[in-house]
Amino acid sequence: MNKNINVSEIMSKNVFTVDINDPVIKADEIFQVEKIHNLPVLEDDKFVGIICRSKLEEYKLRHLYDFNEKEEEIEANTISEYEHLINKDLHFLYPEDTIQKAVELMTKYRYECLPVVDWDKHLIGILSYYDILLYLNKYFKEGNVIS
Repeated sequence: MNKNINVSEIMSKNVFTVDINDPVIKADEIFQVEKIHNLPVLEDDKFVGIICRSKLEEYKLRHLYDFNEKEEEIEANTISEYEHLINKDLHFLYPEDTIQKAVELMTKYRYECLPVVDWDKHLIGILSYYDILLYLNKYFKEGNVIS
């Protein structure tokens, strides 16, 4: 198997995103409708972090029991007001990085996905463990074996 294949060859390119000034409810709607687990957050079209569905679910559960906050207020809150929902300490990849580097980062830090950005930090894709599994599945279907 060629471990030097660039991540740009197997990453997902049409990625759903939210802007840091979008309401939190928009992120929730994307998670619900698109059935995804991680959502990149942009500011001025540049990657700043990822919101995980599980963190947003936890946030929603906590606010379910906050009787001092009205529903309209919760829906109006922007993502920037809740930056603790955003994982900003995430490594990222460049399109020319190899699958090997991606796998090393994902296993070492237990990431489900890694954003792929250009040199100006514009998001150009996302590489998930599912993308890697799809690549491996194709590799095996072609009759290849890992030695």
